[in-house]
Amino acid sequence: MYRILKREQFGPATFLWEVEAPDVARAAQPGHFLMVRVDETGERIPLTVADFDRDRGTVTVVIQAVGKTTFQMMALPEGSEILDFIGPLGVPSEIHPAGRVVFVGGGLGVAPIFPQLRGHKEAGNSTISIIGFRSRDLVFWEDRFRACSDELIVTTDDGSYGRKGLVSDALRDVLARYGDVGLVVAIGPLVMMKACAHVTRPPGIRTLVSLNSIMVDGTGMCGSCRVTVGGKMKFACVDGPDFDGHGVDFDELMLRQKRFEREEREAMERYRREAERLAALGPGGGNPAVTPSRRRTLPPVPDPLPPPAGTKPPIKTVRTVAPRKTPMPEQPARQRARNFEEVNLGYGIEQAIAEADRCLQCKKPKCVPGCPVGIDIPGFIRALARRDLRESYRILKDANSLPAVCGRVCPQETQCEATCVVGNKVEPVAIGRLERFVADFAVGRGWDELAPAARPSPTESTGGPRRRAAIIGSGPAGLACAGDLVKAGVEVTIFEALHVAGGVLKYGIPEFRLPNDTIDIEIDNLKRMGVRINLDTVIGKVFTIPQLMHDKGFDAVFVATGAGSPRFMNIPGESLNGVFSANEFLTRVNLMQGFRQPLYDTPVGMGRRVAVIGAGNTAMDAARVALRMGAEAVSIVYRRSRAECPARAEEVHHAIEEGIVFEWLTAPVRILGNDKGWARGMICQRMELGEPDESGRRRPVPVPGSEFEMDVDTVICALGTQANPVIAQTTPGLETNKWGYLVIDEATGATSIPGVYAGGDIVTGSATVILAMGAGRTAAKTILQYLGCAAGTPATAAGEAATGAEEERAGELVGAAE
Repeated sequence: MYRILKREQFGPATFLWEVEAPDVARAAQPGHFLMVRVDETGERIPLTVADFDRDRGTVTVVIQAVGKTTFQMMALPEGSEILDFIGPLGVPSEIHPAGRVVFVGGGLGVAPIFPQLRGHKEAGNSTISIIGFRSRDLVFWEDRFRACSDELIVTTDDGSYGRKGLVSDALRDVLARYGDVGLVVAIGPLVMMKACAHVTRPPGIRTLVSLNSIMVDGTGMCGSCRVTVGGKMKFACVDGPDFDGHGVDFDELMLRQKRFEREEREAMERYRREAERLAALGPGGGNPAVTPSRRRTLPPVPDPLPPPAGTKPPIKTVRTVAPRKTPMPEQPARQRARNFEEVNLGYGIEQAIAEADRCLQCKKPKCVPGCPVGIDIPGFIRALARRDLRESYRILKDANSLPAVCGRVCPQETQCEATCVVGNKVEPVAIGRLERFVADFAVGRGWDELAPAARPSPTESTGGPRRRAAIIGSGPAGLACAGDLVKAGVEVTIFEALHVAGGVLKYGIPEFRLPNDTIDIEIDNLKRMGVRINLDTVIGKVFTIPQLMHDKGFDAVFVATGAGSPRFMNIPGESLNGVFSANEFLTRVNLMQGFRQPLYDTPVGMGRRVAVIGAGNTAMDAARVALRMGAEAVSIVYRRSRAECPARAEEVHHAIEEGIVFEWLTAPVRILGNDKGWARGMICQRMELGEPDESGRRRPVPVPGSEFEMDVDTVICALGTQANPVIAQTTPGLETNKWGYLVIDEATGATSIPGVYAGGDIVTGSATVILAMGAGRTAAKTILQYLGCAAGTPATAAGEAATGAEEERAGELVGAAE
């Protein structure tokens, strides 16, 4: 929680917060912004840093109440605490000798321009400030600006104070008086920044503007903040917020800023009604929007069967086992298509034991090599078949920190089940379903608790002070690595950029496939084992990797940030309202609970006729979520055929059952918009398959004359992701490939920096949960050797091995873009 140390009101709807946030204040620079969330049901909103005091550990923001969230913020008194205050984010402003610099701040933009003014003044530049307000009673910080400006011009729209008129007119006059202006910095409403850029364009004066566009995460993950600069798509949160004002498409951005107007207006109306009602009722109870985890009834634990005495059990063969998997109970398609409850309901104990009896218990099992984390699959199934569920769970957890997650979302049909001997003749054993059953059965029974004597002491693994490891990212790779390290006695801290732990498991996979409380249970188990999780901490911004190792005392670092930034199609119309990345759409619905509006504040902005581009698991999730959000029609548009579809067969089957329409061999050409900037249709072209491309799949080739228009008002791009650059940009010596992914030794996970390891999507590009977990376990094994916490290579030798690893780099990998 972050305390509001000072609150100051500047006008009817403009106010200042000075917030206690020492780590943010230490790292803040002019131009940075923050993501702020008031409470559990609130939305994440971006606020630009207006000032910071590193000695006091405070950060100042100035806020204008324009919607439900900001009015709610204005109602908080001094001394209140807010839940999340994440930052600093974005690229800091360039401050260097520039001669004469003019600063133009309009309205709320006056506050965030001040740190840049101060910085330029300290750099020795001549400074002229123009600050504009609607009227005298809204003027603030005149004294601060006067102290840092060689000349200060205050304007008001109504002439009640200073010069009457617009700041852009004052800027024009300043440029006429001074012929040596080297830079103009403008921050304020979009129309004001556009006008300033129009004034400076003819004389060719460099003009920087700060774009505070609509965001969800603020770290480059969702693409909501995309803007067009110089004809190219940029993300304001990682490429900005400062951009060349002469290249910004302001008209497009002004239309994009209106995309949630309806939802915001409705939320504000509800807030006013609720505020009046609550004021009349007086103090109440807890937040009704925060729902507890599912109540689980714990069935009794069966008694394990005694081992067979005397006679050998009958030998099982493929001919003697049931030819088909035990069916998975599930919600009926028509019912589940309109709710977010879990689709697959899970086995009961008798169903699980019946399926376990199909396992042949091969002497040389082929299923184990097919598992990226190396689960002893015959072992856990053997214990389950004997009804020894505690032993079955222990075997699972020895290799897998997240069995309840993997049992639900991992593609067993292409991994362990693909190599199952039973599957050579009949349907393979349902390994994933059994994994899920055992993990779910263990919930609430305390089977994860280690007895005190079983917990490694701080020194028993190393013979010296306890070793410390930092893990960047709490997704599958990070959690798997943390589990193995903490079991070996390493002190583990996970740094997570978002406000909840889980990474892609939380923001990317919907509740009907992976319930949130299932993820929370697995993470809570790791916490009980001793793993610390620091939320709201963006490594590369608040701390860098060198700072973690040299200032914070961590002996090793594992980078598991995920791939991050979404890919788009690069076709006309992608900046229209109603066009989302799948990352943004799923984050709004899953992480921010948009499907539970109005109890939760985050708007979704979906229309009634939805097209999802792509055919991977993320595309299936987006399409099925859209259906549950009330879409009248949902289509999957994919340029190849069903045979090339990369999604799990089960997900495709469920989507078809629920009524999703598949447009195979179809590619979008352009998105059509109306005069208000909203998508109204999509031109597509039929494709046919030609020769195989570099991926081995047959290349789609356009069919001449086959263009047609689809009637859609929402387009969701599920085309994979690209590397988030923040870690690489702030870690000198960290090697990346041409796509921006981290280069590692595949056998060890070692990067080009000794003691720094990486795995998961930030290395491979978009991949599966279980492959990321396998990378986490591989890195954990090497980290333990590097730290001297495991038998084998001593710490110094391991460090030398990590240093030499750069000589033998793996081939460059990139996730499929579909």
